[in-house]
Amino acid sequence: MIRMIAPLSDQALQELNTVLPWYAGTLLADGRLLGRLDARPHKREDVQPIPDKRIKRLDSALGLCGKTVLEIGCFEGIHTLGLRHFGADVTAVDLRPINVLKTLARLSAHGESARVFILDVEDANVDLGHFDVVFHCGVLYHLEDPVSHLRAILPACDAIYLDTHVAEPGRDQDTLVVGGQSYQGYRHHEGGWQDPFSGRAASAFWLTMEDLQALIKSHGFECQTWSERAERNGARVGLFARRPA
Repeated sequence: MIRMIAPLSDQALQELNTVLPWYAGTLLADGRLLGRLDARPHKREDVQPIPDKRIKRLDSALGLCGKTVLEIGCFEGIHTLGLRHFGADVTAVDLRPINVLKTLARLSAHGESARVFILDVEDANVDLGHFDVVFHCGVLYHLEDPVSHLRAILPACDAIYLDTHVAEPGRDQDTLVVGGQSYQGYRHHEGGWQDPFSGRAASAFWLTMEDLQALIKSHGFECQTWSERAERNGARVGLFARRPA
């Protein structure tokens, strides 16, 4: 990976901040702000830490230096930078072309680089190759069929960190049938393509915690719950799974 030698000029930084529609801000090494902090109520209103605590814990568990990492849903490159902080060999993908552009711009401004591509992770025909680790944060709960997606992703890695909303007990229940097997959860309304914090479709399916963990374990992983928290939109969990040694 190439590191930028010269710092970004004030003029170049101003152009990046003006031209691209940022929804989150990070501080460059000299304290200047890239991005913005006032995009939307309750959404990334503070400077984002690099790396954040989830990536720090992932590095403690696995040692990310030199590991090949597939990042699902890079958004604006903040987690991409966090993974690069620990020396991971990162391939980052996102459905939205503008997110790929913003990720590349943020990486460059911070003096980093990674392979960043436009990719529809719900496309069953995509050949992902194989990675040591999948970093999967804030994407699963935007997908119409998270089961088929995980069935494609899990064989492509030896470990995965998955941060997602899950269906809570007591809410309206629905069933997703994939390959003749039923999964419990409910359908969550999405804001549509024009909402940068929503998925592509009108609705997404949120799996129950029980079914999500069972699906991960069925692919030969040992699964740990790293976090459980209540957010505006519902229950959210952080799961770490790896294949036994």
